[in-house]
Amino acid sequence: MTNTDFWTSIQQIIDEDFTSKGLETLDLYAEQFVTRRLIYQRFSSQEHYGCTQGGTVHVIASLLAGADVTANQLTAPVGSF
Repeated sequence: MTNTDFWTSIQQIIDEDFTSKGLETLDLYAEQFVTRRLIYQRFSSQEHYGCTQGGTVHVIASLLAGADVTANQLTAPVGSF
């Protein structure tokens, strides 16, 4: 899966209002993130580790937030969370 495909799938999950299938996909991505088969390149190794220590819900929240904030943006726009 390419980076673009990944973020497109996240956006599709959001756009479809978090269907059961979408939630299953988010759980799969979280499991892959925790086992380091999915690497979020915005995170340093320490940030990746810290995120995994927050558990599945924290990982999913980080991925959803990442879908809303473009790369190299220091702060999210007002109302984006």
